[in-house]
Amino acid sequence: MVSENTLVEQLKQISPKIHVLTDLEDRYVYSFEKIFMKQAYPMPDIVVKVYSSGQKEKILETVMKKNVTVIRRGEQLPSNFASPNTLILLDDIKIPVPNRNVTKKEEKSDLDEYLSELRHIGHGGYRNFAVAIQTLFQQKFGNTCLQSFICSDYCTVTPSFRGIETYSARGRGLLIKGVMKGELNLTKKVIDVLYTCSKCGRCFGECFQKVDLHEAIVRMRRHIVENNMIPQVFQTTAKNILDHGDPSAVSVKRRLAWMKDLPIKLPLSSDHLYFVGCVVANRTPNTAKTFYNILNHTKINFTTLGKNEGCCGYVLLASGLWDEAKKVAQELIKRIETTKAESVITPCAGCYNTFIKLYPEILDVSLPCKVFHSTQFLEKIIKKGEIELRALDLKVTYHDPCSLGRHSNVFDAPRNVLKAIPDLKLVEMSFIRDKSRCCGGGGGLWTFNHQVSMDSTHTRLKEDVVPINVDCLTTACPQCQMNFHITSRRKSIPLQIKDVAEVVGSAIYL
Repeated sequence: MVSENTLVEQLKQISPKIHVLTDLEDRYVYSFEKIFMKQAYPMPDIVVKVYSSGQKEKILETVMKKNVTVIRRGEQLPSNFASPNTLILLDDIKIPVPNRNVTKKEEKSDLDEYLSELRHIGHGGYRNFAVAIQTLFQQKFGNTCLQSFICSDYCTVTPSFRGIETYSARGRGLLIKGVMKGELNLTKKVIDVLYTCSKCGRCFGECFQKVDLHEAIVRMRRHIVENNMIPQVFQTTAKNILDHGDPSAVSVKRRLAWMKDLPIKLPLSSDHLYFVGCVVANRTPNTAKTFYNILNHTKINFTTLGKNEGCCGYVLLASGLWDEAKKVAQELIKRIETTKAESVITPCAGCYNTFIKLYPEILDVSLPCKVFHSTQFLEKIIKKGEIELRALDLKVTYHDPCSLGRHSNVFDAPRNVLKAIPDLKLVEMSFIRDKSRCCGGGGGLWTFNHQVSMDSTHTRLKEDVVPINVDCLTTACPQCQMNFHITSRRKSIPLQIKDVAEVVGSAIYL
């Protein structure tokens, strides 16, 4: 009888070693097909991801006469199935191609009724909703996870891992379930998988709309923090924010460089506060400058926090560092209050979502004024005729940022702004609005695994943008803009990448 270690090495000669899985976490995930149901198979000793019939045949030849049983994923096991000395599970399921013409199918289930009751009694907030999700995992609502093999096509990062289920939406859900039920420990691999997620919310896009798995992931990240196991990179980021007011410890002088040579003489207090945001100021300074010029052009009364702006704390919230985030939020709110502003306007999708949703739902704090994204402000002043737009002969497409779109439900404002520009042609991609593919930059993924983040950006460009042959890709998020800009240059994709405000700026006689 061949030893299991020898068998593993033999299998790695057939299938790349990254596709021969022996970690407990992988074997646990692959023993299930649906999150809320019981295990579909006995815990396999080895899982092999195969991509061709040739690989499968070689594996079967290798294990022949070795007291090894091979089962194929999706195979119905007989009722009298007895666990062999060694069990290999073959995963030959192809990564599905996302449906570009999706229609929703509404089905009433126990989960719908359960969630309806939760919201009725006031448990709809982020913190309490996480507890509700925990209850769901423990009570195993079986009617919700309706399909077996399609989770991978909705996940932003799964393609970077060649479709290995552990790094899919269902894989993360099962790891959370395993940890909460005491069947798995918080290992390095569990932590790595849970942080290798952009928190885009696209997972379970059709079959699982009623529960946002990304919220459960963030709650589990909080659990990781409580167990002092957060990855070092986020500890460093937190220190930078607390000490310097910036995730990357960028100096105030550099952060305010976009203001150089601007005729700026702003009041200490004003009706409107222009909140620039870390990423806009540091990574997309032309957006910061252009939107300032638009505000100045409209003659509205506004100010900025300047050197005292600091960080909104989004990455702290996304990584589970909620105590540090609350400290940052409370201090920022005090600084905003000194301006006596009635509204905050920001060109950063992450800041916008943090202010309107994450602050009240996670931290139980709120800004002392209304909050507008820059595209909402632009839509408003265009409708009022407060700016005159000249014609632009430009063919553009718009990418919905996850923070602004799926998480904040702002889909129309950016499009209405672009459509208001004479001669500009807006061409939509296949996946838009709540079905939009993520650029891979959110949820701390850019910080935690830069390469996976960029892989996701390349997929969006290659699969959705390039085929429609536009001159310019617009978005309304600095992280998306930065990802697209860097990736398009590295992959030699000739394309203008602009914020919506920059396109508007080109159409205004500034």
